Amino acid sequence: MNSRRTVASLAGVLLGGLCFAPVFGLQHLWLPVGLVCLITAIVAEVCRRRPGLLSWRPLLVVVAGLLAVIESVLQATTLAGLPTLSSIRALGHGLTAWRLTLESTWPARPEPDLLIFVPLLALVACVLTIELLDRAPPLVALLPAIGVVGVSQLYVAAEGLTAVLIAVGIGLLVIAVLLPDHFEYRKLTPWAMTAAVTLTAIVCGLIVSTIDPHGRTPYSLQRVQSATAPASRQTSPLDELASRLSPQARDKVVFKYQTSEPVDRWRLVALDSFDGANWTADHPLLRMGSQLAAGPEVRVNTNTRRALIRPDEALDGPWLPGQLSPETIGNAADPQVEPIGSTLVVPEQPDYYNLAWAEPEIDADYLRTAGVDSTAPGGLNDMGPLPPEIADLNPLGGKRATMETAIALEKYFRTNYKLASSTSSPPTGYSWPQLKEFLSKTKNVGSSEQFAAGYVALARQNSIPARLVVGFRAPAKPDAAGWYTVTNKDAYAWPEVAVAGVGWWPLDPAVGAQTADSTNPTGAAASITDQARKSVPDIQEIQDPESQPSSGDEGDDASAGGFHLPLTPIFAVSAALLLLWLAGVPLLKQLRAQRRRRRAGSAAVVGAWAEARDRIRAHGIPVTSGMTVRDLAHAARDLPDTGPGLASVAHAVDHALWSGGPTTPDVAGQAWTGVHAVRRALRSRPWLDRFQAALELRTLIPGPRQK
Repeated sequence: MNSRRTVASLAGVLLGGLCFAPVFGLQHLWLPVGLVCLITAIVAEVCRRRPGLLSWRPLLVVVAGLLAVIESVLQATTLAGLPTLSSIRALGHGLTAWRLTLESTWPARPEPDLLIFVPLLALVACVLTIELLDRAPPLVALLPAIGVVGVSQLYVAAEGLTAVLIAVGIGLLVIAVLLPDHFEYRKLTPWAMTAAVTLTAIVCGLIVSTIDPHGRTPYSLQRVQSATAPASRQTSPLDELASRLSPQARDKVVFKYQTSEPVDRWRLVALDSFDGANWTADHPLLRMGSQLAAGPEVRVNTNTRRALIRPDEALDGPWLPGQLSPETIGNAADPQVEPIGSTLVVPEQPDYYNLAWAEPEIDADYLRTAGVDSTAPGGLNDMGPLPPEIADLNPLGGKRATMETAIALEKYFRTNYKLASSTSSPPTGYSWPQLKEFLSKTKNVGSSEQFAAGYVALARQNSIPARLVVGFRAPAKPDAAGWYTVTNKDAYAWPEVAVAGVGWWPLDPAVGAQTADSTNPTGAAASITDQARKSVPDIQEIQDPESQPSSGDEGDDASAGGFHLPLTPIFAVSAALLLLWLAGVPLLKQLRAQRRRRRAGSAAVVGAWAEARDRIRAHGIPVTSGMTVRDLAHAARDLPDTGPGLASVAHAVDHALWSGGPTTPDVAGQAWTGVHAVRRALRSRPWLDRFQAALELRTLIPGPRQK
């Protein structure tokens, strides 16, 4: 076993373990994974120096590696640094940690129950690597490391610079493993060329694999996993609206909160699927990680906002009041989130919790002129056949789907329908019969859920992505202690529209008829929408844009100075050069040999000498301009069995150039027989040397005497 190859192969395992950085964070991975690889290297070196331990090496690596995992990840389970039964049980739980990690948002919380599977995976790869180094070709020993990298990419595929750095690291490790034990510096140039082309191919391949012209996010195995929902009662908050607004319950406190800046609403659940009778959401719940980043659909700058929330008696379900784009939640046991709808769920209500969320930084003009995001998940879900009475409504007159038309539709509801007073018994129901009754006549009175459901139905009919959200209005003012008190009478529903580059944005079609006891939202989103609404003309005056409205990319272009890197042409050129090198060089050498062979007389002998010289030179033997065939044979004495073939070529060259007699076809045949003997001898060399010689470029460039 070669120490250099051992270190390079284990470094590959370390690289694979660190590729899980998007899942757990680099700061939580380098110690446990690095310690496992270091311990493995030490054990392997000890066994190399003491051959009697070789048969015990796999067991020693496993035991030492597990101790390293316990000390670096499961230290809380040890007693005075020594493993306990709890440590052993925790190692057993690590066999299912990979699945629990898939059920979390990323970066996941660096808890031992989740993190442990990465160093355990690295340990398995280390054991296989050490054993393969003694039993297989060097390159095979890198397969476990590449397997770890592959598993990490199933969790989240690397993109951009990260993918390039991973590719460069793998390429360098391949070179380190394949370098001969006794490397000759005179062969450095061919190796450098091989390394450069190999790295270029890997880098270009990864760059192209991370480019998605259609804006899709990289593949992640997380999409097929969902955390188990809490066992608490799962009655939809939409079904509870009527009971919350009843005279008996309307004054009950749901929760209180403190925040430095006012908000206009609090959400419980977002619903985007409708079967004609019920609104539901079927997106997976995930365990809340250490921080949830905004999705790729949000391309504008965001501000982080924070609030302290205290649930009260009327908050009796598993849902927690939240905001769009939650980032972190503190002091809640095992919180779960549905990232698409920003729904927060807990198995048990906490006494209080801290919430941080991202709020987009846009103004009213940006909102009014923005486009809609037709790719938003659930935004254009099929609602089945619309009742004719609703399908015949055409409030937008066939205008193109933009935020301007979305706000115009909101104004249509505000103008033509009335929100029922919360002091009376509001109409209930949001299925097609109730919506048909509500929408079929102007000036009809409806509940907030009917406004929201009706808006979503007409919006989707006009290709505007929308969904229904249930939550609470925010109180206008706090009490003397700075607490905002939310009661059942603040419960209501509203629609959200997917804004290109911004994400989901709330609208208020049901605020047209405020009552004396209703709250008045004063948060940023409501204020921005109010300003945008004032500048939106009547639907008849709205002009369809000549091009697609702003989607948020323009801001990115401006920040980049309008510079676009032509990645597709770069890849096309790189791929063409790589193919030309891999296929073109051997083909050109074959054509050159045939051209030399077809020469007549002494020229055929000279061609045979040139062919033998170039074949030898491609294997790293230095050739000078004044060198004879016998000089070349002496220089190539380290190449086995090439001497007899070169001797035949030398005899033919002496006869053709110095005897003065005619060069018969037999003499030319003797020269080329010698060339074939040289080629057969070179085929006995290691496959890597033959591969390198086949792709060597220098012999294709003729010098003064190399025609």
